[in-house]
Amino acid sequence: MVTMTGGEVMTYEDLLLEKREDGVAILTLNVPEKLNALSRDMSLNLPLATDELAKDDNVRVVIVTGAGRGFCSGADVSMMPGAAAGGGAERPPRHQRLQVTGESVCDAFPKLDKPVIAAINGACAGAGLSLALSCDIRIASENARFVVAQVARALVPDYGMTYYLPVVVGMSKALELMFTADIIGAAEAERIGLVSKVVPLDELMSVADELALKIAAQPPISVEMAKRMVWQSRFDDIARQVDMESRIIQLCFGTEDVRASVEAFINKQPPPKYKGY
Repeated sequence: MVTMTGGEVMTYEDLLLEKREDGVAILTLNVPEKLNALSRDMSLNLPLATDELAKDDNVRVVIVTGAGRGFCSGADVSMMPGAAAGGGAERPPRHQRLQVTGESVCDAFPKLDKPVIAAINGACAGAGLSLALSCDIRIASENARFVVAQVARALVPDYGMTYYLPVVVGMSKALELMFTADIIGAAEAERIGLVSKVVPLDELMSVADELALKIAAQPPISVEMAKRMVWQSRFDDIARQVDMESRIIQLCFGTEDVRASVEAFINKQPPPKYKGY
């Protein structure tokens, strides 16, 4: 569902889209009580929001950020098959399962010809990190934290993570982050090239806005074509990786390890001792 407010702000389920007269649009992930976990509604509506941005010639640059204390804490665990304690949750239809593993959202920003700046205000984890990596430029606040959490939960990185992270930080560092689930701060994220700039939290949106306005002042066709040329050769690789992620995620969901891991996570218990089946 989408509503218009004053012709400037569009409200989707779990998303807010503000389009300003200066050519900058702000897309806000809006589930603050869950640190903007990537819900099914958000997954369904993100492509609708990017379609709206794509067809509006007045929009030249997009800033993506999160409401409240987090950018995006990852996929909403309550969406996962068997997420209820004891695995009692009803298994969603196939098209919704594919939403969970990211087929419709992981390339929404790369395929949008307008430049996309991620303004990362807080927790950026799992699928949320994938979403940030799919943006063209990433700026982080000093209190932002990053983690690739899936392997530690008996799953595999998804939403295009297995493509984006090695491209951005290199294969060795990407695999280290995936294997260990280490939480890294904003300074380390900048050092390894995960983000291009770190600023105080109270300056984050103004710095992102300054960059957006600088880009918006450039010739729009040249900017859009430059982005298209950079991303175009990568789309087939992204699609192949997301297909593999989707298939392997479904295998993981059939294991005892992932059922025990999700149950422990929901019940705020320590991770179980994994059995390998």
